[in-house]
Amino acid sequence: MSPRRRRQLVLTAVLAGCGAFLFIGVRTVPIVLWDESRNAVNALEMHQRGLSLVTTYGGRPDLWNTKPPLLIWSMWTSMAVFGPSEWSVRLPSMMAAMATLALTFSFTRRVTGSVSAAALSTFLLVSSLNFFGEFGARTGDYDALLGLFTTGYLHQLFFAVHRRKPGAGHLMAVALLVSGAVLTKSVMGLLPGVGVAAYLLLTGRWRRPMQSPWYAAAGLAAVLPVAAFVLLREHAAPGYLRAAMTNDLGGRFGAAVEGHLGPPSFYLDTVFGLGLFSAGVPALLAPLGMLTAKGVARQGLMFALCVVVGVIVLLSLSATKLAHYASPALPFLAIACALAIREGLRALRRRGQAGRFGSGLATAVLALGLGLIACRAAWLRLDFLPGQEFRPKALYGELFRSLEQQGVRAVDVVEGGVGTLGWRTDGVPTDYAPQLRFYTLLAGEQGLRVRRITPDGLAAAGPGDLVASCDPAFWNIVSQRGADLSTVAGCKVVRSGAPPPIARRR
Repeated sequence: MSPRRRRQLVLTAVLAGCGAFLFIGVRTVPIVLWDESRNAVNALEMHQRGLSLVTTYGGRPDLWNTKPPLLIWSMWTSMAVFGPSEWSVRLPSMMAAMATLALTFSFTRRVTGSVSAAALSTFLLVSSLNFFGEFGARTGDYDALLGLFTTGYLHQLFFAVHRRKPGAGHLMAVALLVSGAVLTKSVMGLLPGVGVAAYLLLTGRWRRPMQSPWYAAAGLAAVLPVAAFVLLREHAAPGYLRAAMTNDLGGRFGAAVEGHLGPPSFYLDTVFGLGLFSAGVPALLAPLGMLTAKGVARQGLMFALCVVVGVIVLLSLSATKLAHYASPALPFLAIACALAIREGLRALRRRGQAGRFGSGLATAVLALGLGLIACRAAWLRLDFLPGQEFRPKALYGELFRSLEQQGVRAVDVVEGGVGTLGWRTDGVPTDYAPQLRFYTLLAGEQGLRVRRITPDGLAAAGPGDLVASCDPAFWNIVSQRGADLSTVAGCKVVRSGAPPPIARRR
């Protein structure tokens, strides 16, 4: 078997295993409140109204979620092909996550020539909670698509800056990927580029981009699509530029948005201390690989470390702190760990008989550590996360599907929004209920009319009308209107005017 064929088979097997871990489950996860549901509403309203530069919520231009619409467009495409559903909302993130895993594998193999190191880096990435958990590969959020674009342009830039004259096509690919990153999540798409600048300074290659006109051309090619979108979007619905500047630039950096505070050590605490990256605290030892690494592997390790440190330092300086903001650093953190482990094992093997014993012991410890990582990831994926995802307020989709199967064509829903959750929601309307909004639109596609009413509106419900709620705050008042007819645990459905069941005395 040729080496190329062997690499392809290993990559296929690794990706197949990753895909099975990420996406095979016994139950469809409901649309998540933060922030997947907002994106899902944006996409479904665009599906119903037509492709547009302007994303909407409730039929109005969305000036709260001011991220550029590349993710929403990809969801629109998925819905156009497969129809609206939770699955079609998440398909772009799923595909982006798998492509990011392939890029991580490819980068590691190219700088080491080792498929085992490449497989290790991929394993460390896919088993990280920040990669597969909330906001990650399994949700319709920005971070999976952003990670694809940032990992892609960093991958291409590493090999470009080590060539005196990189090809025009190579640099235009970088420009396309940078534009994609910015059009996915605004300025966050540029954040990992700080690590590239640091790497060029540390290695004395800072003049390299000035020696080819194609770097300047690529920079211009990256800026033009973003500038064109901003100008056209502002013209289509004025006010966008001001809102985007506040939300995505000065607002989040200078002040904590919606109460998302944290100490300067926040990202060290969460990524390493809390284990949002699979290797946890031991990953902090990755720089030790620089003591023995040589050649391209040394360059790759230094590049990966520059990217990781650059992202974490910049995020730590920002006032708004959320754990998933560190997601663009994870692929290169996984690469850095895999390279450091490989170099450590190689250094031990070069020390003769004692080194071989040490290498065998280190390999056994590594195997034990990887086994523990795999067990923890499986527990998080199959036990911990479902308990976080299946909250009663997320069950409207299941409820509406159940009613549709019973032939119901109209239902009134009592829902209090985030105000009944007891969470701190600075700047968020207390009646905000994007999960209900998405499932209301989705039910309308199937012919079920859903009307949201207030608790006071219950008095206006006519005899025989169906009234429902998946908001625990309103279960009691809904149950008082009649007998519970729901077949979905966590939701109440009554037919107005029907007497509730009489409690039996014991």
